[in-house]
Amino acid sequence: MRFLSLGPGEVAALLLLLLLLLFPAAAGAYQIRLATVIFMWAALAGSWNLLAGYAGAVDLGPVVYYGVGAFATAALMLRAHLPFLVSLVLAGGVAMVIAYAVGTPTLRLRGAYFAIGTLALAESAKQLALAWDRLTGIPLTGGSAGVSLPLSAGYLLFYYVMLALASLVTAAALWLGRSKFGYGLRAIGENDRLAEASGVNIHRLKRRVYVGSALLIAWTGGTAGYWLSYINASDFFGAGLTFQMVVMVLLGGLGTPFGPPLGALFLTLAAEILGTRFVYHYLIAIGVLIVAVSLFMPAGLAGVGRLLRSRRAGVQP
Repeated sequence: MRFLSLGPGEVAALLLLLLLLLFPAAAGAYQIRLATVIFMWAALAGSWNLLAGYAGAVDLGPVVYYGVGAFATAALMLRAHLPFLVSLVLAGGVAMVIAYAVGTPTLRLRGAYFAIGTLALAESAKQLALAWDRLTGIPLTGGSAGVSLPLSAGYLLFYYVMLALASLVTAAALWLGRSKFGYGLRAIGENDRLAEASGVNIHRLKRRVYVGSALLIAWTGGTAGYWLSYINASDFFGAGLTFQMVVMVLLGGLGTPFGPPLGALFLTLAAEILGTRFVYHYLIAIGVLIVAVSLFMPAGLAGVGRLLRSRRAGVQP
């Protein structure tokens, strides 16, 4: 009976998930690698969307947990000699502790102050990671040289782990759209002062979703670090990762469950296709595409889907 209550979009998502589980059996190494990249960005963009899209808090420092997840996973694998998946789970716990400590004071900031504060936090984390070994004498980040991990046995592991993370993030967004917790976040995003006056504990709700988002981002960072087998603080704490997450969410649809995966699919495929045809100018072409989507589809790709369904049903959007 629960299955019958699912909407057409959710049923389509379940069917797509089933196809993706079987996809490696019919695909080559290149297609599997490209799909893994899409899943990675879908997980990252979707995790960022949980806080910004539902609670209206624009976090410009999610790379802090991406880098923490990568370096903590590497340290547990190299120093404690733990298996990858065990290290990944424990690294997520480390990120949650840090997110709780960071989110408790910073989430009291509102609007642009929170965005600027998290951006400064990300830059501080990058500089700390670069200087960690020299300052503490504890080998962890490798300074500017980074950390190398042993080559993995194959690429299928990363395909399924990234697929699981992207699916988990999307499921969390769907739950937020229907749960009392999600309604509270929506109220905060609409008007946090009014929500607080109505009895909503805005700080606690935002901190919970902030910590959960940090956990998912850390798991994605830890998986990406092992997949690449090389982790560098400048790359894994780089602001470019954050801005790419933001662009993907805005392209797909802010505050929607399927917007971030659509944005990740669109931007990754656009970069892959245009990068092979316009080697020296493909970034300009991608910029033009982003501007065009923003101008003509302000609600994102997910908004276009809602508009088409409304017209088909004869309902004014």
